[in-house]
Amino acid sequence: CTPLHTRFSLDGGRSQELSRFYQLTQQHREFYRDKSGMLYVLPYFVLPSKEKERYPHPLDLPPLSAKTRWHLLRVSPANLRTYQTFPSGKRVTSQERESRDSFFEYRA
Repeated sequence: CTPLHTRFSLDGGRSQELSRFYQLTQQHREFYRDKSGMLYVLPYFVLPSKEKERYPHPLDLPPLSAKTRWHLLRVSPANLRTYQTFPSGKRVTSQERESRDSFFEYRA
């Protein structure tokens, strides 16, 4: 077997590659001309499927029902009530504390 690359061959196996491609295209044509359904499609010419079809995105889920969304929002950490409990046992919400702080910060 002779090596593909010699000093004198500027081809580098390109003619072999082209003749192989020509054979594949002829087989591909035969597949389309075939009415019996006996020939198989050549994998060389099959376009790859889209990535979305092969691996669906985990967040592309059906939308949540209103009831489920309400429950999730109700228990989400963003809606947790943070209370400051005084020694007397009185609880004050963070909003009330904010308004008091803004009111009392100007007092000396």
